[in-house]
Amino acid sequence: MRSLKGPPDGAMGYFLYWVKWKIATESLGHSSPVIWGDKLFLTAAVRESGEDLAAATMSAEALGAGGERSMNPMSLPLALRAGFLLLSTVLLVLLWEGESTAGIPVDASDPDEVFVVQTGKPVGKLSFQIIDAANHVSLPARLYFAYADGREEDPVVGRFKNFIVTPSGREVKTIPTGEYDVYITRGTEYSLDHHKISIVEGKTTHIDSRLARVVDTSGFISADFHLHLQFEMRDGAMVSAAEGIELLTATDHNILKDYAPFIESLGLERFMKSVVGAELDTAFGHFNSFPLRADRWSSRTFRHAIRTPAEFFRIVRQDPGEQIIQVNHPRRWEPNPTSGYFDQRLNPETGEAGYPYFDGGFDSFEIYNSVGDKRDGHMGRTALVEQKLKDWYGFLNRGILAAGVANSDAHRYPEQLPGYPRNYVVSDTDKPWEIDPEEVVTAIKKRNVTGSGGPFIRFTGNGAPIGSVISDLDGIVSLAIEVQAPHWIPVERVEVICNGELLQTFPVSAPEEDKPWHFAAEMIVKPERDSWYLVLATSDKRWSIPFTQFSSFSFTNPIFVDVDGNGYFDAPNGGYSLTPTDD
Repeated sequence: MRSLKGPPDGAMGYFLYWVKWKIATESLGHSSPVIWGDKLFLTAAVRESGEDLAAATMSAEALGAGGERSMNPMSLPLALRAGFLLLSTVLLVLLWEGESTAGIPVDASDPDEVFVVQTGKPVGKLSFQIIDAANHVSLPARLYFAYADGREEDPVVGRFKNFIVTPSGREVKTIPTGEYDVYITRGTEYSLDHHKISIVEGKTTHIDSRLARVVDTSGFISADFHLHLQFEMRDGAMVSAAEGIELLTATDHNILKDYAPFIESLGLERFMKSVVGAELDTAFGHFNSFPLRADRWSSRTFRHAIRTPAEFFRIVRQDPGEQIIQVNHPRRWEPNPTSGYFDQRLNPETGEAGYPYFDGGFDSFEIYNSVGDKRDGHMGRTALVEQKLKDWYGFLNRGILAAGVANSDAHRYPEQLPGYPRNYVVSDTDKPWEIDPEEVVTAIKKRNVTGSGGPFIRFTGNGAPIGSVISDLDGIVSLAIEVQAPHWIPVERVEVICNGELLQTFPVSAPEEDKPWHFAAEMIVKPERDSWYLVLATSDKRWSIPFTQFSSFSFTNPIFVDVDGNGYFDAPNGGYSLTPTDD
């Protein structure tokens, strides 16, 4: 009946993994269906004043043959046709091999096939294997389908509309017949593979895809610290792996979810790890915290009884161990002080804020949130992102040394893509199964992280990594910059920022055909006072199909320079002091 291990998690699990057959009813079903002989019984009634509940009977034999009911619903009492004007779907687990209502055999273990068969179109088979070009390991990946004739309509090839997501890289799928362009990707570190295929009824078409890892991120792990993925948890793990996320952070609103069992059941341990967190709603903003061990936030009344941000931050840090407190979508296009912490609390022009209604005791905040910062279908360096950069520069100049991060805030798929953007966190290991969440927390608190909306940036000062405090005793600091991106993600310019001001802009030359983007530069700076430096990489050009809604925007966290040799970074406009890095 079902090849997957364990029961499905939630009602959607039955829909995606257990369904052999389904049929619509005209009213709500209030009981489990009962099969007795060749009949199926379901109570489906709406109570009205003075009328009794009625029961509808359907013939399983007739349903299996053609999906017709053994009685006309319009002949039933008004009680079955009045009341709620809702259509419910009865999902049945049949204990024998059956056929769909279209007469086409359905593989119940493949949730995509259910959706394809429902289109009623003739189908063929697509066999594919997706491997790493260097080591020939099969890769989790996604396949994007578009009609080859260029029509705007998207084909339906599975439960993710015109996307197929594979955790194994080797599958056979049922696809409607037709001519397709297929684009195969695995996140922003890999090449993009394009195939033109023809699916013929009753035939099998094969794709042999090789993806090259063209961006060297050694010494860093990739993570998206703001994910909801409001669908099957199994699918959430699979989708995140296909997009190349190495640390999956579960941050649904006010609940704790653990993706680890699903990562294990899918055999994805070599590609990713997960951590439990939550998005905590308050009356003054939304905040992520991770890793979490105790669900102290289940009572909304309790959370909204907290009167000041400082009190909230203090309570969060009472959870055992070290946690990150991250400010989510701190500004909205339409200011909303209940979900945007900076809105109506932090002056967008002057950066002034008043205690106790604003407190800087958080660890990080979202410079780039693709869902919240999107404008007119465009995700990249929008005006809202520019304002948050200005907020960040003001914090740094005042000594509020919070890390800047980049997250997707993805809820739905494929409309919202996990890992676009993502973060790269300095790590002692490049092996996902060895990731230690506590070390990730430490790295974020040290600002050892870059935000990547496409390009990946390496940035050092006198050889020290991002987030470091370096003591400059000779008045000269060497800044080294390297930017990488696959060919399908353009990079046009690299900017160096010092104390909130543009110090220098470097144009980036386009690579040769099909070659990855690469930029490297070294510059000497001679600060006269304690200063901070960070790097931005940007392009106004849109990415290649199937990512045309994106343009590039990435940033590093600062490197701090202690010029006067007092052992501290003294913020340009005064504020807290930061001790040098212990190396």
